[in-house]
Amino acid sequence: MWTQAILAGALVAFATSASAQTNTNVAPKVVAAPQVGVDIATLQAKRSALFQRMLEKPDDLDAAFQYAALSAQVGDLEAAIATLERMLIFAPGLPRLQLELGVLYYRLGAYVTARTYFQAAIAGPQVPDAVRLKVEEYLSGIATAEMDTRFSGQLRAGVRYQTNANRAPGLGTVLTSGGLTIDPGSVGAADGNAYIAGNLHGSYDLPSQGDSLEADLVFYGSKQFKRDELDTALAELTFGPAFDMGRFGVDNAVLGVYGIASGVFVDDHFYSAAGGIGTRFVIRPTARTSSLTAFEYRYRDYQESSAAPTANRRDGNEYRLYTSNSYIVTPVLMLNGGGYVQRTESDFGYLAYVEAGVSASFSYAFASPFGKSYGPWTLSPTAGYVYRDYDDPDPVIDPTLSEVDHEAYVGASLLVPVAKSWSLMADTEYRNVSSNYAIRDYDNLSVSLSVVKRF
Repeated sequence: MWTQAILAGALVAFATSASAQTNTNVAPKVVAAPQVGVDIATLQAKRSALFQRMLEKPDDLDAAFQYAALSAQVGDLEAAIATLERMLIFAPGLPRLQLELGVLYYRLGAYVTARTYFQAAIAGPQVPDAVRLKVEEYLSGIATAEMDTRFSGQLRAGVRYQTNANRAPGLGTVLTSGGLTIDPGSVGAADGNAYIAGNLHGSYDLPSQGDSLEADLVFYGSKQFKRDELDTALAELTFGPAFDMGRFGVDNAVLGVYGIASGVFVDDHFYSAAGGIGTRFVIRPTARTSSLTAFEYRYRDYQESSAAPTANRRDGNEYRLYTSNSYIVTPVLMLNGGGYVQRTESDFGYLAYVEAGVSASFSYAFASPFGKSYGPWTLSPTAGYVYRDYDDPDPVIDPTLSEVDHEAYVGASLLVPVAKSWSLMADTEYRNVSSNYAIRDYDNLSVSLSVVKRF
């Protein structure tokens, strides 16, 4: 009963680890977002006033700097660049101007021009250390972006406590239409575990401009403190080409086609393997907005074991369509939303179902309440809902009624930078499943603390 629920819980962490990565390589125009609490209309009004001042006093560098900054914030990088380049006429060789121009061209993906301005910004004899350090970071980023082969990833390791680790109903729950109740040894029980999750991404540029080969490996493993039968390990690899859609007039967009291979172990037994194909379309239509839409097919092959003696009844096709979208509201606030529809097939109708879900979250970055830190803290609340409808009744539980589940969850995480590329993460989630099959009812509260490494 509990195996699928346990894997669903593991996949939550599995997906969380991979959520920051996609296996497509888009080089969008990235700009700063509006100031906190200031809307676009207000920024545009300030721009208009500053533009008028520049017309009246072309050599007013402060007004020009402000206009360029606001232009970048509203997404008009071209106007910001034109303003700063015009300022070079009045202040040739000014390091501040060259640095800002380098940053703007870097965000446009014009790395050759950006490098020229960055090198000019630190060519003088009296360059502040902070400016030199910032330029060196950007030059390192340009070198990485221009490499044919690139690697990145994230690793997360920590401990988690759950009030209902095996996702089971409580003692005395009536399980079947015949009136059977749950065995005392199978009721929901609290437990903790140690876990590791991560995602690794590799990209190799193809000879055709903008195209690449992309590979992603995502993985999750947990070791329970008490209930060894819940130990889980899983991994999935995707690999395939990604094509720049600019050749079809669609800017800042990539279409990826990839193969899929995955495997799952439960309680030290090989539980399932899967293979399939997928296609993913990623687009950033504006500097603030990104969208991913994908369709994936997998054939899942389950293996019988002492831990799951009837697992092979679940063999069958799986089809999944999903989307994930984000919008940068301000420099410190980003909204996220997504949804999916999934069809899981089986020769046994009571194991075949249609599932659909939606989720929403936001990320809010703020200064450390304890003063100096390695970066802003990030708070990310989330909420979601899943609906699941099975094809046929389960003859053991209720021969007349097919299972229908309603699953809801809320949670939040806090990311605290503690060193360069290292962070601590604390998160909590409450999940509730309500079903017309009492055996599927459960709720679970989990809390975890982990160390996160990005590279």
